[in-house]
Amino acid sequence: MLTKAMAESRTVPELGCELSQRIGRVVPHDGYMLAGTDPVTGAGCFVSREHGYCGEVFRRTLIDEVRGRDLFPFSELITSPSKVGVLGSGSPEERSSRRLHEVLLPQGFGSEMRAALVAGGVVWGTMTLLRERGRRPFSSDDAAAVQHLVPDLCTILRRFVTRLTTPRPLPGVRPPGVIVVGKDDRIRAASPTGRDWLRACAPGSELTTDDDLALTTWNIAFFARHTAGGALSRVPTADGWIAVQAQRLDGDAPDDVVITVQPTSAGLLLPAVAAWYGVTRRETAVIEQALEGLSAKQIARRLSVSPHTVNDHFKAVYRKTGVSCREELIAVLS
Repeated sequence: MLTKAMAESRTVPELGCELSQRIGRVVPHDGYMLAGTDPVTGAGCFVSREHGYCGEVFRRTLIDEVRGRDLFPFSELITSPSKVGVLGSGSPEERSSRRLHEVLLPQGFGSEMRAALVAGGVVWGTMTLLRERGRRPFSSDDAAAVQHLVPDLCTILRRFVTRLTTPRPLPGVRPPGVIVVGKDDRIRAASPTGRDWLRACAPGSELTTDDDLALTTWNIAFFARHTAGGALSRVPTADGWIAVQAQRLDGDAPDDVVITVQPTSAGLLLPAVAAWYGVTRRETAVIEQALEGLSAKQIARRLSVSPHTVNDHFKAVYRKTGVSCREELIAVLS
């Protein structure tokens, strides 16, 4: 029942609100932050929050989460048997917690619960719940209740993405956008279409100022600074998938990052589609050959299987992605 209800959300803010309301029936809270991640690269692909950390504080928490600082960093929750951690319970370890004393308490919150949304060994997103100061802190029973929900939450997140858009690149309605982000994660410069592309990455969100727009760049910029070769995220929207790529600049400003936003290509899109839609490696290999223009018989010879097996793989892909035939599959990916 929970999964079916969540699948009806049509925008990221709606998804965050619905998830919060459903979790709230089991574990009441005052605010939340939901982040979806690219299941292949781990970079963020969308964010929704309500009555959560604001502005610069939100940026600091994102960076600390990736760096694994403080108690219950997401990097540890992802690999831990328990995917949920509570801060603000009054334990002795919390006396040295920067996040508690420099983030939660000054923002008016007394307790935080983090849940790493991991299923099948893949990180689909993260959820942070907040309670205001003066309210009962989150307990171990609350954590256990949310831990029990994690598999359903992962299913909900995946169903939302696969219902939101068919597996196709966003049409090339405008030239690619380029954004330069400084060491302080503020936008230093942008091409004429750069800010429009950032807004396209977060439909349904009010992003009017550069500080608002930075919410869509902080995570990918941080990944670019700490990932050899740069960072990549595929962002799902109702109109198609957007590719966000980021690299550090050479020269005198090595912590500056240049971000390119544009419709994703078939080559970039396919790995993400395979993960979100549950397409197997063998099915992905068949799609790759089809994109090269090979017939079923040619694919069968190249993969050392029978044409019947190739056709079975195609049928499985059609069922998972919602397309009706090979021609449509190639069209939406190309």
